[in-house]
Amino acid sequence: MSSELHFDGTGAAQANACLQWEGAPSEVQSSGPAFHARTYLIERALSRIRPRHLLDIGCGRGYVTHLAARHAARITATDLAADAVAATRSLLAGHPAAEVRVEDALAPGWRSDAGRVDAILLSEVLEHLPDDAGALAACRALLPRGGHLVLTVPANPALWTRWDDLAGHVRRYTRRELIVKVEVAGFRIEHVTNWGFPVTGWLAIRGAKMRSARVAGHAAGGEVPPLLRKLMPLASVPFRILARVEPWLSSLDRGAGYVVVASVPEY
Repeated sequence: MSSELHFDGTGAAQANACLQWEGAPSEVQSSGPAFHARTYLIERALSRIRPRHLLDIGCGRGYVTHLAARHAARITATDLAADAVAATRSLLAGHPAAEVRVEDALAPGWRSDAGRVDAILLSEVLEHLPDDAGALAACRALLPRGGHLVLTVPANPALWTRWDDLAGHVRRYTRRELIVKVEVAGFRIEHVTNWGFPVTGWLAIRGAKMRSARVAGHAAGGEVPPLLRKLMPLASVPFRILARVEPWLSSLDRGAGYVVVASVPEY
């Protein structure tokens, strides 16, 4: 099993052929329903874990990183896109102990300055990787006993849209597949939350279909209509409310994504 993580593999190459980095993730990502649903669960997990040193792998524009950094004494964020690192570095400028690098954090030999980190955030990354099992094993190798992994991925192969192709996704996960892969990598599952049912996930999939159609049609104004781009921030409050209510229905497993909290066993 490989322990290397390559963002320039099959998934990323497919994404780069269709979208420039400026299009994925969108600059309106932080106003969308999926963002609020995921980050509420991420922050809830990290507020409990309170990592001494959090490693965020594949930080993108840094929207999630910025929220996660509130709960970590120290944070290192990595991405292979220089533009992503620049954007994230700007967002983390006020953090007293933040470092952002253009680097493959799971490549053999990578170490943080302090040795090992005690928590890893892998948000919307694993679905891009042909060797997701190898990536999980590499995360496990970087963490000490008692360390934590907070992981988010899209759910349910039946929800696949053209946007998954454009974004360079290799797969969407079933609950069982995800649990097995995380456990085989050496983690103990603490929580698996399926987000997005009944409203947020439906909105996210509808939005994905709209965005893919606009990209395919080279629509003026980009992947999101200009008017909707202006209106989306106004929906932040109801999206935040939904993010807090919908996890109560997680056991129905009918949402659009998963947030997993796992740990390295102490024994």
